[in-house]
Amino acid sequence: MRRRLVNLRFAASGAAVREALMTVDATLAAAGAVEDLRMRAQIALAEACNNIVEHAYPLAPDPDAQIRLDISGDAGGLQITLRDRGRSMPEGPLPGRTFPCVDPENPDTLPEGGFGWPLLRTMTRALSISRQNGQNILRFRLLLADRTNPVDENAV
Repeated sequence: MRRRLVNLRFAASGAAVREALMTVDATLAAAGAVEDLRMRAQIALAEACNNIVEHAYPLAPDPDAQIRLDISGDAGGLQITLRDRGRSMPEGPLPGRTFPCVDPENPDTLPEGGFGWPLLRTMTRALSISRQNGQNILRFRLLLADRTNPVDENAV
């Protein structure tokens, strides 16, 4: 049975995202989430929320620009939903199946972007985005025990 753990609404700004991430981590810790799951939640949420700030609300700071975050938990992990009323994603399949090429011998060529969607695709399950009633709705699941992200099976 799923239990609602987090229900936040915060400004679509870098500072508000950082504050929301701290709140999420404290809430998940208090609920007994293992450190590995909390760490993966922080990475995935930071990437997703910062993408919303950068791409859904790309113009000058808008005082009405908000992000809504809901997290529910069950024995298998977390179900995460993010909603915003910013610009919609372009039509078509979700981007980012492969990471950008990186030349470790030449750090000057390190790309500044392009890691977000591949990172989310790697870390999450059931990743989807839709547009309903003027809202972007991003949903994904983080599994407690994930083959690509092993956790300590003895942890509670």
